[in-house]
Amino acid sequence: MDYIDFDLTGFTYDPQHFRELHESELGQAIYAFMRHPVNVVRMQTATELERAAVEPLGKYLVMEFGEDVVDDRVKQHLGHMARQIMEYIGYHHDRKALQITRPGLFSSGSTYRADAKPEMRITAEQRAAWLKNTAASPFNKWLDGQVRTDGNLDLDKLYAVAKEHGIEKRYDHLNPGQQRMNIGVLLRKRVKIEA
Repeated sequence: MDYIDFDLTGFTYDPQHFRELHESELGQAIYAFMRHPVNVVRMQTATELERAAVEPLGKYLVMEFGEDVVDDRVKQHLGHMARQIMEYIGYHHDRKALQITRPGLFSSGSTYRADAKPEMRITAEQRAAWLKNTAASPFNKWLDGQVRTDGNLDLDKLYAVAKEHGIEKRYDHLNPGQQRMNIGVLLRKRVKIEA
């Protein structure tokens, strides 16, 4: 895994609407906990695994602070602090309120990414080659006939077709064309369309 090197010596948390909690004894102890290098690496590891950054901290927070961290306001404060730390060390906020399915302190949390995803650029030549060789293929005609309405991609229909063929994976973080492409690749392995 490629970890972003971090140095939190210049980091100052801006508590905003959590100021009263942050200035309390518990808040200051949580602040020290969150800046500890081991916990920052835990958040980075979760991020590399496309999990919520706070997810791996739950059991250690409970071990350190007991019932005090179960309070919703404290958990919101932790997420607020985690975001500022992750952004300070070079990550970008990706998604908020990602459901955490494993039982633990947090039921949802934000995910981050190391850098902005590069925009996919397709040259005119590549598009022409794709139109000639792939767009009118029997498979694409079959799939587009089910997922396009008046030429527009209907993502609900796309995922419904995928589900009919046992594909549950979703690509909601991608643009619609990339979602269509990824689902198409998975469907192509399962659906054989004769020419």
